[in-house]
Amino acid sequence: MLLRKSCHCGRWVDLKQLVPEFDAFLEANPLPVPKIRPPGDPTGAELLGARLVGRWKSGAPVDLTPLRDDPKLARSQDFRFDQKNQERCPFAAHIRKTNPRSDLPPNATEPFRILRRGIAFGPEVTKEEKAAKKSSNDPKLERGLLFVCYQSNLGNGFHFIQQTWANNKNFPPTNASDPNVPEPGIDPIIGVGTPREMVGASPDPLKANEKLDFMAKWVIPRGGEYFFSPSIPALKNTFAAPGRPGRHEL
Repeated sequence: MLLRKSCHCGRWVDLKQLVPEFDAFLEANPLPVPKIRPPGDPTGAELLGARLVGRWKSGAPVDLTPLRDDPKLARSQDFRFDQKNQERCPFAAHIRKTNPRSDLPPNATEPFRILRRGIAFGPEVTKEEKAAKKSSNDPKLERGLLFVCYQSNLGNGFHFIQQTWANNKNFPPTNASDPNVPEPGIDPIIGVGTPREMVGASPDPLKANEKLDFMAKWVIPRGGEYFFSPSIPALKNTFAAPGRPGRHEL
């Protein structure tokens, strides 16, 4: 019991990201915005990107600032999704898929929480890639994220979130009795499956349930590992417990 409470399972994945292709998709499918926009308002492409991810480029959640970026909210975690609609944040937005918050009953997400960190690698998009709207084949220009997460149980952590939430077109659960609220669709960023579509791309409250179809994949998993990460108490009290063969002082 001590071992289970004191240790964690780790998972890291090498995620190549096709940034020029993602930007090209946003530019080809901009959300409607007024032709005359106040200073600071996003373009239609920037608005679509924010709604696909659930956060603006600064990190500010669209649930708190749905129509423009606000860097002061970049690290904010103090928000709860409205289970009945997706006017502020689409049901299928990446951050809503992977951490549904109040879309589920209180404490329902606790067994599936993970501690996640990401390390970006690679250079910025070059002028040539931007003009071609395609990632270079040069290995030196590859870019992406080294994703690492920790959980007490792999089955309830990384695996569960990917398979049961991100890849599930019917998650998070919506009001099935309301024909105006269709199934959310899969996670547009890391979701695996067909059809690749999400609901809630439009920022217009009257059209918040419009569907966006997409076949492109912008995040390519290239391999990873699982690892066991015991805590200091586990090392001292279990692996190096008095009387244990091969015990060494820590």
